[in-house]
Amino acid sequence: MRSLVFTLLLLATTALLGALAVWQMREGSLDRLLGAPPVELGERIYPDFQPENVVRISLRSGETDAVFVKTPRGWVATAPWEDHMDYRAALAILSLANTTVAVDRVERDKLDPAAAGLAVGNTEINYQDASGETLAYFRLGRRAPWLHLAESGNPQSAPETIPTTYLLPLESGRKSHVYAATGDLSPLFKDGFRRLREHRPLQFNPLALAKIRLRTPEGELTLGRSNPSAPWRITKPLDLATDPATVKSLLEGLFQLQATTIADRSDVTLPSTAASPLNSQIALSHFGVEGETVLEILPAATPEAREALATVSDRPQTIFTLPLKAEAEIVSLADLPLTVNDLRDPTLTNLNIASIRGIAIETATTPTILISREPPAPWTSTIAGKQQTANEQRLFDLLMAVTGTRALSFETDAAPEDLSPWGLNRPILTLVFLAENNQALSISFGMDKRGGLFAKRKTSPTIMRIDRSFLDKIAVNAHDWRHARLWSFYKVDLTSLVRTQGELPPLELSYNDLAESWKAVCSGKDVTADLDPARANYILITLENLTVARWLAPTDEAAAKALSKPTLTFTATENTVDDLGDISGAKTRTLTLTPDPATNLIYGKLSSDPSPFTLDAETFLKLSIPPLDE
Repeated sequence: MRSLVFTLLLLATTALLGALAVWQMREGSLDRLLGAPPVELGERIYPDFQPENVVRISLRSGETDAVFVKTPRGWVATAPWEDHMDYRAALAILSLANTTVAVDRVERDKLDPAAAGLAVGNTEINYQDASGETLAYFRLGRRAPWLHLAESGNPQSAPETIPTTYLLPLESGRKSHVYAATGDLSPLFKDGFRRLREHRPLQFNPLALAKIRLRTPEGELTLGRSNPSAPWRITKPLDLATDPATVKSLLEGLFQLQATTIADRSDVTLPSTAASPLNSQIALSHFGVEGETVLEILPAATPEAREALATVSDRPQTIFTLPLKAEAEIVSLADLPLTVNDLRDPTLTNLNIASIRGIAIETATTPTILISREPPAPWTSTIAGKQQTANEQRLFDLLMAVTGTRALSFETDAAPEDLSPWGLNRPILTLVFLAENNQALSISFGMDKRGGLFAKRKTSPTIMRIDRSFLDKIAVNAHDWRHARLWSFYKVDLTSLVRTQGELPPLELSYNDLAESWKAVCSGKDVTADLDPARANYILITLENLTVARWLAPTDEAAAKALSKPTLTFTATENTVDDLGDISGAKTRTLTLTPDPATNLIYGKLSSDPSPFTLDAETFLKLSIPPLDE
């Protein structure tokens, strides 16, 4: 009898062990049957969770159930409403299960569920894969008193403080412990999960956009491009280049535009003008996708209203309340550039500077100035048949002005035959640019009776208003285009230099280039011992490389008045040589300099040149250094 009992017991044990083995093979462990061991502190609560495998997220709070499903176009809600889910909320919810760490734990029966906010009815989250298998399932309570310190990634920064929330796993075999888990998403789950609903009316990939159609009370226009790498152009009502920075601002604004509130269409009574052709529209089309997504913006209830209702074609059951007026830290409809003049390229020209071979500057009162070059030769200026090396600073100022000046406004895109209202019938300035392929661009500038400055390209009907300061950047006088180098002065030819500063007696300096030595005499006394050779050499090098800031007209009255009482004078005597390089004589030239407090300019004049000039302050300070030790 004992043998039969022993045999039956052995069979039962064998069957039990076999069942456990089958269970383990099917489930991967005996956790569901015997209970999983608690998570060690500092470890992830769901170490095997893979966010990319989640296709369904179910939420429950009180009597509200919400279901979100992943689709090719992103996460969408199927309950309690049918709408898009905020992608940022989806990422946060997925990240919670993927990264939450156990900071502390307690056995479930030793914690008051109500005190921890874990009573039935509190927020529950269930993550499922495509087969319906639960990947993670837990209930969230209120924030726990513990804080988690995580390394910031910067050794010099303090650890990051992360809040914790009571978390109760609800999978079979894991209900025995409650954890203080890192992360707190409780603000997302308020108001019946309404905050999880996508508040941005337009969701798009900026790189895939092919067309943007805009309709406002000011008119309708279309932006388009031929492929994702092509520049945006205005294609209607005119074919115009766009301002890349403004188009970028438009795309960013459309992407960030967000409703202050959203509601179901069944809960909102729309005005009778909801389908009016006077409504504003923003319509987006993508490459490879037929049709367009249309945001329809209804007129504001009153002129003073700060919000407007709107609908979007791919979310027909949702009504958006959009900010209408400019406000801090949010994108409003007023912030979006939606008109032709907002989006068009406002630059005066888009010249390819490297391709320019010639520039003509024509005015009604001065000779035509021709600036030209044939690379690699330098730029030359030709004025009244006389050719010389061009002033590179004046050329730089001109090119920066014509490529950097932006229109203050666009007067018209259909200029009439009578251009006199803008003074363009008799231009005060005309610039003609010739490129290496013989293409030419001609721009005329006129001034109206009020002093406003206007510009018009010869081949364009558009007239734009520009700032009058533009004229100050265009050199129109012959002397403006002289090369900036003041003189041909070489220290090897220098024999003596007399320096006079103010009312002080002149300092006579003799220079020997072979010996690189100086002698100094002041008031008939040899003061060579007091001369600092380094300072004398510094002044000499400055004189040798002297360039003017700007040439002035020979009749410039302000320069003549200032130079009548010079502050600093240099008289240089140099050897002259013949064609064989032999010394043939000597020449003397005097450089006079003086600052003018009335104009804040430093004027200068060379005795052998009729034209005065201005000098930059830094060079004047270098020449003002006293050569003698004090």
